Formats: sequence, C-alpha cells, structure tokens
Amino acid sequence: MGNKPIIKDPQAISFMREGGKKLVDIFKVIKTFVRPGVSLKELDQIAREECVKHNSKPAFLNYQGYPAAICTSVNEGVVHCIPDDYKLQEGDLISIDFGLKYKGYYTDSTISLIVGKDINNLKPLIRSVYEALMSGTKQITDNVTVETISAAIEKSLLKDNLTIMRQFVGHGIGQDLHEDPMVPNFVSHDRKVQLPAGSVIAIEPIAGPGAESYITASDGWSIRTADKKPVAHLEHTVAVTKDGYEILTPIKEIIDL
Repeated sequence: MGNKPIIKDPQAISFMREGGKKLVDIFKVIKTFVRPGVSLKELDQIAREECVKHNSKPAFLNYQGYPAAICTSVNEGVVHCIPDDYKLQEGDLISIDFGLKYKGYYTDSTISLIVGKDINNLKPLIRSVYEALMSGTKQITDNVTVETISAAIEKSLLKDNLTIMRQFVGHGIGQDLHEDPMVPNFVSHDRKVQLPAGSVIAIEPIAGPGAESYITASDGWSIRTADKKPVAHLEHTVAVTKDGYEILTPIKEIIDL
C-alpha cells in the first residue's frame, strides 16, 4: 500500500452511505442472536442470509481465500478469527468484523459485544476502545493528516493503560476493501499523509490489557493473544467532508457501552 487516498465523488459517497446503513441493519439482526449457546458458525450463516435479503455481498467471503462472511474474535481473539463450532458462553467478549459490498463499493465495521451478563467485567474495555475510536474520528476534517488521527487514538488508549495491537491498522476503503492510506492506531511513518474531503477510511483500534504478542492459528487466519488476555476491536467507516466527517457505519447504538 502507498499513501495517497482515492477521492470519492458525491455519488460514490451516497452508495457507501446506503451500504453502511445496510451493514448496520445486518449487525442489528446478528446481535439478537449473540447469546449463550449460539455457535459462531450460526452467526456467520445469519450474516450470509441477511446479505441476500439486503441485495448485497459479504466483503470478506473468499477475500484472499477467507472462508466466511464475518470474523468472530472471542475473548483473546484479536482479528480474522474464522467462525467455528464454538458456542458462546455467558460473559464472553465477542468482536464481529463485517464488511459489505453494495453497488460496487465496500463498507467495513466491527462491533464488540458482551454475551449475556458482564460477569468478567469487560465492558470498561469496550468503552475505552470506543472512546479511542471516537477520539481519532473527531479529529477529522478536510486535509487532516493521518498523524493527527493516529495520535488521538494512541493517546486515548494509553491513557487507559491498554496495549495497542500495532500490527493491525485501519485503511482507506471504496471500490476496494483495502485502499490507501494505512491508518495506524499509533503515530507511524505515514504521519504526514493528508486526507482531503472525499477520502473515506476505516478506523479500527484494537487493544487489550495484556501483551502485544499474538499467535496465528493453523488455519492461517485466526489471531489470538499469546497470553490469552482479552482484546476489544471496534471499527467504523468514515467519510472526510469539507467541514468535518460523516460516519457511514454508525455502530454506537449497537455496541455494549
């Protein structure tokens, strides 16, 4: 990936706005099934069925060989965890990463939820990562630098003594699921890249209370913390406007804060 964002015209933003609404609507349906005893494969099947109902396609399915419509990272799961037969248990933290392709454009978002009662006291972790997501988002306006967004996210997460999973970053998005530029959750070498109005990015802080070390499963996709400490992952797709920003996948009403 390089650095230069691909600018979208108003029609493209309109298509992404429509797609983002559909993505959020599908998330709302998925959330109703997030309860003890439901398997991760069942959630994946629901996502696939809802995509058909919404005349859209799951962005991740078959993307570079990924075999599912959603990523379901539970507790120590970091990212890209393939839905399997695991049945959700009371108090689990599940992060569901889901992308949608609609009218030729992608949107991408992740929600973190507590299964049943918060017996493991993990809501504060979700709340902290959401605050970091919004800290970065609120910096956005015409020609904002990536550094400005990344610094705000980093400051927010470190304030709460969380470890940033630095290997995994946000990105541009549009006609491709992953476009330029990268949007790290910490100040990185891409700091001076500017985002003019019409840029669209996916911001996605991933953090937890443990160490940064992780293990990739034998499936080649599922990534989990080596110390088995939990991680929360939140993401939304955001358009840069002349006077600020527009969140195209508004997840606040879905996640557990």
